[in-house]
Amino acid sequence: MEIDQKYTLKVLGAFDLLDGLDKSIRPSGRKECAILAMLALTANHRQTRAWLQEKLWGDRGPAQGSASLRHALSKIRGVLNTEGDVIRSDRTWVWLDASRLQFDHLRHDATGEILRGFDLRDEGFNEWLRDVRSQHANRVVLAPTADLPQPQTERRWYFNPPVTGKDERLIQFGQVVVDGMMESAMVLGLGTAIDLRAGVATPKPQATDMISRLHLTRFGSDGLASATVTDGFGTLKWQFRREVSFRSWDSLKAVQLEIAQNFQDFVLRSEAERRTIADWSAHVNGCHALMGLMVPGSMPLEDIILSSGRAIAAEEKGLYHALLAQAQLRKYGEREETSTLDLDEIMGRNRSALALSPENGLVHALAGHSFGFFMRDFDRNAEMTREACRLLPGNGLCRIFRAISLVYTGQFLEAVKNADLAVMLCRGTVAYAQARSAQLFARLMAGDARGAICSGEYAVDSLTYRPTVTDLMVAYAMEGRIRDGRAKLRILCHREPDLCLDMLRSPSYPIINTTHRTHVIDAASQLGLH
Repeated sequence: MEIDQKYTLKVLGAFDLLDGLDKSIRPSGRKECAILAMLALTANHRQTRAWLQEKLWGDRGPAQGSASLRHALSKIRGVLNTEGDVIRSDRTWVWLDASRLQFDHLRHDATGEILRGFDLRDEGFNEWLRDVRSQHANRVVLAPTADLPQPQTERRWYFNPPVTGKDERLIQFGQVVVDGMMESAMVLGLGTAIDLRAGVATPKPQATDMISRLHLTRFGSDGLASATVTDGFGTLKWQFRREVSFRSWDSLKAVQLEIAQNFQDFVLRSEAERRTIADWSAHVNGCHALMGLMVPGSMPLEDIILSSGRAIAAEEKGLYHALLAQAQLRKYGEREETSTLDLDEIMGRNRSALALSPENGLVHALAGHSFGFFMRDFDRNAEMTREACRLLPGNGLCRIFRAISLVYTGQFLEAVKNADLAVMLCRGTVAYAQARSAQLFARLMAGDARGAICSGEYAVDSLTYRPTVTDLMVAYAMEGRIRDGRAKLRILCHREPDLCLDMLRSPSYPIINTTHRTHVIDAASQLGLH
């Protein structure tokens, strides 16, 4: 077989895998067929090992499930990888090389039942299959929008092998850092990441493409990590340096998480800035919406809603649905929308987000917040934010929503720990002020009014956010700083001229925790609100 001949993966009707001569080479095992089908039907044809194990071996322990997945992947490679790496994997991800495959369900005129007659005893897989069949049956094919410029190509992001020398510890750490950088970009919906470590032919970078490089040097038990990004001309666009201690893996992991978080922040900012010249791009509009939500008050909520809607129209992804739902929630929380709130639509968006992107930690964090804020389902909120942090342990935004969910359930000290971690992870990023706001909320509810003021004063320098101003007002009142507290109360009254104690007592006023509501009412009364 010629190396450039494509395999065909058929998921409409009965499952099948055909070689370049249209001969069936379907694996004999149903679990192997299920893995191929799940990757084919996933955006970017990529899933995490943990997700596959949960769906196909959810009744087994982690070690046994991992071993079963490795065995299944080995059998698939025996079928597919005879002429090149069609299915690939690393420590976290499993993915298909879409350039070597054709997918029947992606044709414009594709019709038929997904995986007809295919079932397994694993309920996780069967639940996923029901959702996919429903989405396929109800999908809407969008025609190109005539009044928007259409893309020639998306910006590509290249990830070079780490420069480490021959030190085995450096090589291992470098691979982990590059994996983390790729994951932090992919979770934002970046579909054009090119891993140059694979050693296969790739398109030549264009002027607007971005190329990342990681250099690691070691001096005894210490060293230096330097991550850079240049454009296609070689112009430096981003650089991040950190001293590294090789004394323990924990210290290395902390540096890896910091590099990944700061790289994600750079990707987010650079893609959001392209929105004015790329309204057609789902990813650019999605980044623009996420940027607005990470810095409350930095852009009108209607603009965030518009960007989220454009992203969904261009490409159905769970993150974009979650962003739209969060922007609508934020309008209610900011008291910009008090009469026409469509709760069913918002929660429907969140459920769609979870169905489309079950392994995206940001989706779990954003959707979980809606379940707590609107539905008062605090246990589910806490469960979903815990899962978000499991999926993205080094993501500051997930930790922000985790801290808030813990306040809702009354676990104030745990909330402070998570808020402190969020501040550490978000340092130097656009989300830092929001992390400080979450820290203000957690410390206030834990009884640390002085610490809350320290966090809040930093946050309000960057945020024009009603909850932040309210919490700082309460902290000032608790500390007896009446003049400062009244200054914040005047800001709230300017935003809502009819603000009064009865309004604060109303269940419709967006204060979720009952203890928090009591603190706000007591502080407002102390400061002179009637």
